[in-house]
Amino acid sequence: MALVKPVEWWSGWADILGVIAVVLGGIWALVTLVGWAFSWKAGKLKDTALTRYQVEATQSIAEANKAVSIANQQAAAANLEFASLQSKMAPRRFTQEQQERLASGVKPLAPQLASVWYGAGDKESENFSWDIASALNAAGWRVFSPASTATLAQSGKPFGSIPRLQTGVVVSSNSDEPSVKAADAVVRELSALGFDARKASKTGDRAEPVVVVTVQARPEGAQGDQKLNAPSR
Repeated sequence: MALVKPVEWWSGWADILGVIAVVLGGIWALVTLVGWAFSWKAGKLKDTALTRYQVEATQSIAEANKAVSIANQQAAAANLEFASLQSKMAPRRFTQEQQERLASGVKPLAPQLASVWYGAGDKESENFSWDIASALNAAGWRVFSPASTATLAQSGKPFGSIPRLQTGVVVSSNSDEPSVKAADAVVRELSALGFDARKASKTGDRAEPVVVVTVQARPEGAQGDQKLNAPSR
């Protein structure tokens, strides 16, 4: 009887320990399952947040690129407008190539006598008259140094009865054939270079063969290469 009791005691504790082990195993399994569920949920939330962040970042980048594109277009338009304004306001001057082209175009008519005039006080016209005179001189023409003229408007006249100030380059000549041909050549070459030029409506009646180049005020709009390269509308 003394040996049976320890066996029964140990058997009872073994059953209890078995139950405890089963309970602990169940708790461990539950904790593992809950941990996996939380981990899966956290990963899912993390993936969702990452996806949302990527979408928002992509949208932000697209909006930023669009804003940059618009800014670039506006800057290009502003630069184009500024260049257009510059070309409309730039003074008439010859480049070295333009001066050589004018000289080459009128050289066959040398030694033509010519005088060049500009409006007093008009520095832009004065500088351009010297460019023209230099080209004619390089072509072998006999050219007088540019000189200024002054035209005074009449007072006391009704509005519209007096013509407005002329612009561009006006070329006239006496009626002798060499001078007429030479004047035509100057108008042709200046026009080919992109400068407003025209032949005077009347020819002179003096005997000497002379061409008179009068540089009037600068016309509105582009002149020279800017005029030739302006896009057609």
